[in-house]
Amino acid sequence: MSRDLNVSSTSEWPPNDARDEYLARWEIAVLTSMFLVTLVGNTLILLALYVRRRYQRRKFTRMYLFILHLSVADLLTGLLDILPQLAWDITFRFQGGPVVCKLIKYGQPFGLYLSSYILTVTAMDRYHAICHPFSYCSTSRRSKMMVYGSWVLAAVLCVPQIFIFSYTEISPGVWECWATFYQEYGERAYITWYSVTQFLLPFIVLVYTYSRICMSIWTSSKISGVADLKRSNKPSFCQRFRDPVISKAMINTVKQMIIVVTLYIVTNIPFIGCELWATWDSKATSSPFFTGAAFTILSLLNSLTSCVNPWIYFAFNKELRAALTNFFCRKKDYSLTYGNHNLSL
Repeated sequence: MSRDLNVSSTSEWPPNDARDEYLARWEIAVLTSMFLVTLVGNTLILLALYVRRRYQRRKFTRMYLFILHLSVADLLTGLLDILPQLAWDITFRFQGGPVVCKLIKYGQPFGLYLSSYILTVTAMDRYHAICHPFSYCSTSRRSKMMVYGSWVLAAVLCVPQIFIFSYTEISPGVWECWATFYQEYGERAYITWYSVTQFLLPFIVLVYTYSRICMSIWTSSKISGVADLKRSNKPSFCQRFRDPVISKAMINTVKQMIIVVTLYIVTNIPFIGCELWATWDSKATSSPFFTGAAFTILSLLNSLTSCVNPWIYFAFNKELRAALTNFFCRKKDYSLTYGNHNLSL
């Protein structure tokens, strides 16, 4: 099964005590790279946000609040998920005791859950701000409550891991941090529950909200273009997105989040699909695909978003790039001028 959901029914014991060392080396190399990229990228994002707020005295808008918590979620994925799994792969067998086992298994899906729900509340905030601007009055407090609710929900959804996983003797003298389901339906129910809560529900909300957002922007740009042409018979030098509700900055932010969400979906679908297939198909564990390198690689993909997200933020956000550049260049004056490129929403 996956790195985070190592489950086993009693009929599968004892597990094979051997492993493919060549594949293990590749997995260690991939995990090491992912951890370093995740750590560096998200640390730089947090530093840029701090510099922007501390030295430039710029307003900390709702969008930056969401980016802050997404970066923290991605950083937690690296520290609580990727790093423990890297250590585990290096040692092959779990080297901690019962308490460490439960703590690690509680923490591994936490960042993934948190990232999913922060993306979801971000999408909901953007949807109401763009599609229903006159009936939606968002405040800093409301945004914070949505974010804090995501933290609480992620923490609660990880609780079953504590009861399912334990430090177990899987064969004489061999101990492992393992989950055991004495009934076949228990494993299926848990994997299905995880897939629905961690991916399917956020997926439905994300697809709906960003589809409506794109339609709203397209409609607004079309109406704005027609209005500009009616105002003047001169060759159009109009800006398509002059609508005060849907500004260029807001559209740029939506583009950024759509790329983040697309990456989230693309990397999670193969992982969740493999998990459900391996759980519901009784012949899956004997399949060459299940025991091969492809399944192992796919099990790593759901953490890939944590590596890439910070670089997407830097690519689309001029303020963060400028803040970080000025900080490392040690300029005395950290106050920057961005013209009309301010992303304050």
